[in-house]
Amino acid sequence: MLIPPSIIGSTGKLALSRSANAEAVKHLRQGIELTQSQAPSTERVRKELDFYLSLGPAMAATEGYATPETLRVFSHARDLLGDGGDLTEQMTVLWGVYLAHSMRAENIAAREVANRCLTLAAEHEHPGMSALANRFMGQTLWTMGAFVDARFYLERTLELCAANQETIASYRRFGADDEVAALSPLARTLWILGYPEQAAAAAGQALARARNMGLAFTIALALDGEALLGALGADPKRATVRADEAMAHSIEHNLADYEQRARFIQGALLAQGSDPQHGIELMRSAFVAIERTNSVSRRTLYLGHYAAAHASLGQPGVGLDLLDDAIQTADKMDERFFEAELYHLRGKILLVLGRKGEAEAGLRRALTIAQQQQARWWEVRAATTLAKHWRDEGKYLEAYSLLEPVYNWFVEGFDTASLKNANALLGELRSLSTPHTQARRG
Repeated sequence: MLIPPSIIGSTGKLALSRSANAEAVKHLRQGIELTQSQAPSTERVRKELDFYLSLGPAMAATEGYATPETLRVFSHARDLLGDGGDLTEQMTVLWGVYLAHSMRAENIAAREVANRCLTLAAEHEHPGMSALANRFMGQTLWTMGAFVDARFYLERTLELCAANQETIASYRRFGADDEVAALSPLARTLWILGYPEQAAAAAGQALARARNMGLAFTIALALDGEALLGALGADPKRATVRADEAMAHSIEHNLADYEQRARFIQGALLAQGSDPQHGIELMRSAFVAIERTNSVSRRTLYLGHYAAAHASLGQPGVGLDLLDDAIQTADKMDERFFEAELYHLRGKILLVLGRKGEAEAGLRRALTIAQQQQARWWEVRAATTLAKHWRDEGKYLEAYSLLEPVYNWFVEGFDTASLKNANALLGELRSLSTPHTQARRG
């Protein structure tokens, strides 16, 4: 006996409401098959669209946004919807397509969808949708290394949230809380732009708000954001605490993506500190699990930390191979947020190997990318390494002239390890580059 599509649709939605997403997928697929067996009509298209609009979120919950099948479901819903449908239907489809592209590191496609969301929100003059659209654009631009523009869109999201709290809250159906989800990428944007204290404050604000809301996914997002700062150079002790908490929270609430992200950062922090071998093991297991889901965003960061860990264990060849893979990934996927640091790490390994010409070329490339991106954090790290090399070559004045203006740009974050290292080197170079010292050494 065939079950009418309308009954299957009700059953599917009921299963969704009970979080029985696997059961919902089964019912919704059955409904689609029965609907497609009917004679072509406007009513049939409408029924099929309704099923796909419910199937997309259910597929995302059971299989993840990054799987090809989930993307096909949302893309087919978009085709069925065309230029019709109400704002919520349009945004449901765009939301799913955006997240699929974003997590698959298809960044140009994700940016195009974010731009469509901005246009749609503006056409309807809807602040809730506008906040979501600005957040999507800001997140994508950060990934692509356009940090100044990313900051603009993420701060615009926060402005919209502050001015339209009730309207924004009513559209929280589209993933995490927009304020938390904007503060978290804003924190890492500010960090790379050279404002560590503002970055830490934004990350802390995101976590406090997430805890207050009590939503498991939103808390995981905020914990991940704080832990990720550690992988960018923030306080490793604070980042380790957050990564450990993110791991426990994600396991408790069955949030597999965030569990693996936390595991990787745990490994990266261990590799930087007391136990590189264990850190490599954690990073390897997390990386394999992440790649298995097609959720390859942050791949450049993962490969970069993996490379640095191998180099620290006396395996520079492995490190260089991993960095070459990461640089190719950055070019292929337009994932540029870690690109300057990749060239910096490559330069450091080449210096250890005595390949000074190649090392200088890599460090200069890191500086050029950082300057183009206005990524002051990456710039000061690369400048410090190159200045140390020039110090070792006896080029004291050149080293000082390179590092001094980069360091002097900063107005905060002087307790971070990178700025402490730069300041200590400047002090040494200042004494070495004075005429009196040079004459004495001569």
